[in-house]
Amino acid sequence: MVNVLEPPARAALYLALMLVVGMPIGALGIVLPTLRWLGLSIADALTPLLRWMRGAVILMLLGTLALFIAQVVPLELELEGLEGWLEFIRLSLLGQMLIARLGLGLLALLALLLVGRLTGATQTKSGFIMMTACALAGLAAYATLASTSHSAAMDVGFVPVLADFAHLLAGALWGGGVITLLATSQHLHQAADSATALAAIRMMGQRFSPLGLLGVALAAGTGLALSSVHVPDAESLGDSLYGQLVLLKLGLVIVVMAMGAALRRAVYQRSATSQGIQRLLIIEALIACSIFLSAALLTSTAPPHEMIVHQMDDGSIHVMNKADSDFQRLLSAIALAVFAAGAFAVALEWRNRPKGSVK
Repeated sequence: MVNVLEPPARAALYLALMLVVGMPIGALGIVLPTLRWLGLSIADALTPLLRWMRGAVILMLLGTLALFIAQVVPLELELEGLEGWLEFIRLSLLGQMLIARLGLGLLALLALLLVGRLTGATQTKSGFIMMTACALAGLAAYATLASTSHSAAMDVGFVPVLADFAHLLAGALWGGGVITLLATSQHLHQAADSATALAAIRMMGQRFSPLGLLGVALAAGTGLALSSVHVPDAESLGDSLYGQLVLLKLGLVIVVMAMGAALRRAVYQRSATSQGIQRLLIIEALIACSIFLSAALLTSTAPPHEMIVHQMDDGSIHVMNKADSDFQRLLSAIALAVFAAGAFAVALEWRNRPKGSVK
């Protein structure tokens, strides 16, 4: 029976963490240095970004509570009163993850609320620190998700769990960065003249290109590597819901690559307009949200594992996954090829990034 409560709860948490982690990285690494170089107000641009991040942290808290409820309801626990629930939360893995994620979210929210009470240069300097703290809290929350993922449940070693963490981080680098550019471009349309806004948006897009490409390549490579662990054979891609969701995510990644190419062409094209670039950012942001929604469905769905139980001569029981080793090696080889191609493309983009003037 499918737990219909879990996918939307996971989706809220995943979308929130995409912003909690990705927006500070995009702001500190791309947006604010660009605005400083162009002589634009950093403090003014910081205000809408902090507002977005406060909303993201609140969504993180709500998603955390919703996911806990969604995972506990099917258990049909018969706990006696508040004391029984507190004991369950204290001793169970679900409860411990709830406490950890709520604690991290509350710390991040407190930091962002404190920054909102400051003004001027003090707010700007503190904003940098608090955004960094917010990103670290989000990364710690990602660690809790990876440590309770399908890979962790399979007990197949540390590498797949690390791949889960890298997969989530990669999505945040790309998706959170795109939304950071979108939020800043909307601010610039209101705060600056059209020529200045266009110059800033183009430079931000050019400087973001290596980071966005890194996120997409890392997400694609780790996704393929994780599929080699969780998808036992080629037939499972079409026959199981899990495999069909993997194909859906793969299709969305292909769309992302096409949109990324269109966005790159626009920010390097002298005839591009700020409105045209903003439309592309909106489309790419919607695709990012769609990918995280599909990820929520995927992680709420059991992988198509077929277990083989074998009793040894000494009476011990060995349990193994039935899998097509050739298919899994093929996926691993493709993942390595994606990593290599991504590293080469990121190096080229990094070399060609603007150092201070719009090309």
